[in-house]
Amino acid sequence: MTRERARLERRDLDKERGEPVAGGAVRRRPSAPRRDFRPLSEWDRRPRILITNDDGIESRGLLALKQALEAIGETYVVAPDTNQSAVGHAKTLMRPLRVRERVLADGSVGWSVDGSPTDAVSLAFLGFFEESFDLVASGINYGANVGDDIVYSGTVSAAWEAAINGAPAFAISQEYYPHPDFGLAARAAATIARNILEHGIDVDELINVNVPAVREGEHEGFEVTRLGERVYQDELIERLDPRGIPYYWIGGPPPSGVPEAGTDFSAVVNRRIAVTSIRLDLTAHDRLARLRTWDWRLAEPRVEPIAKEPPEPGERPHEAGIEDEMSDEMERERR
Repeated sequence: MTRERARLERRDLDKERGEPVAGGAVRRRPSAPRRDFRPLSEWDRRPRILITNDDGIESRGLLALKQALEAIGETYVVAPDTNQSAVGHAKTLMRPLRVRERVLADGSVGWSVDGSPTDAVSLAFLGFFEESFDLVASGINYGANVGDDIVYSGTVSAAWEAAINGAPAFAISQEYYPHPDFGLAARAAATIARNILEHGIDVDELINVNVPAVREGEHEGFEVTRLGERVYQDELIERLDPRGIPYYWIGGPPPSGVPEAGTDFSAVVNRRIAVTSIRLDLTAHDRLARLRTWDWRLAEPRVEPIAKEPPEPGERPHEAGIEDEMSDEMERERR
């Protein structure tokens, strides 16, 4: 086989497996994010801010967030090309990602990726823009992400991915609104961004923000909260396609929650903007001592029963056994 033939076959194998094609160019990874926090008036340049979401590149919330943060720094927009709500922290590894330059509704340029919010952030930090970022902002999501929602949320996962890459980040979501007006959420985002850039957050920390569905003059200020408890009311809905084959939707009424004082859910219900600090370390530290009291000896290995040799083809096991006994008896009589 010639070297060229082998190379082509290797490329075909790579494509079939969904692996990176051999010989592709590798983008230069930018330097680590800057974490030198100080008043914005003392910065020697405008902060670079990455904007993303999970509702998709055409979301009005994404545009509102970009426009709100343009007054603070240089904004770069990269977001999924379609709605990726509730995809969690999914990351695409088994197929290539396609990135397209897009013109946003205000005439500015952004980029869309045919993947998840995590993919969008990964592209940025792995060198797509050839820049490092001082802040990552994810949102404005249409629908709150309070309590247990953060496990499902693509919006929060995008900020989480930024934190994993060492960058300060926040996710911002707005409670469902019959006629969405992102004015209040946009102003809240600018406040959050300024505070993070000036005061800083820990390397393993991100900020989750939830805005109530009220007009700008009707909110009751900010509240620093802990995560609350969501109450889900999911239902499995079965339908039939034109061929009579069943298919399923996971549906049901919107989730509610437990309005316990001090939680993000309670703050939003009471018209306050909830600000919650989340850490990457999910360890239940208060439970470790209890776990250490359990019996951690490995289970005994399973002993497989010794299998009998199968009978010869065409031989019936019971009759074969009888014939063996008769042969032994005849041999004893001859002796």
